[in-house]
Amino acid sequence: MAKAKVTIGRLEYITLPKLGVERVAAKMDTGAYRSALHYQKLVLRMEEGREELVVTFAMGRRRTTMVFKKFSTVTVKSSTGQRTERFLVTSPVRLNGFTVRTQFTLFDRSDMKYHVLLGRKFLRGRFVVDVSRKHMLG
Repeated sequence: MAKAKVTIGRLEYITLPKLGVERVAAKMDTGAYRSALHYQKLVLRMEEGREELVVTFAMGRRRTTMVFKKFSTVTVKSSTGQRTERFLVTSPVRLNGFTVRTQFTLFDRSDMKYHVLLGRKFLRGRFVVDVSRKHMLG
């Protein structure tokens, strides 16, 4: 029997507990394979012979710096066809009682309205997006 999917709007408030972000608006991007997360500053450093990714996030009034010991790089093709290399990290996302470990590509979205995009890998099998609605879950 198929599991029931939760209907959500094109915009929903989420929590990013690992990043200390209690509430941020996220845009559902059914055209994107992976999710994307805005970063303020990004530094790749060597620590004890291993590469670490030090990322500063600024969402709302909250500014957090995280060290990712596990990360990779992926090539992302934008809606305009441009290909860019981005860092890929994993972090939990909480939406209406659901907590899902999600892969995020890191991208400077400072010139964009929403700092978090949730793509198909996050949505698939869990949520159905009603594009005519927003903030259905509060």
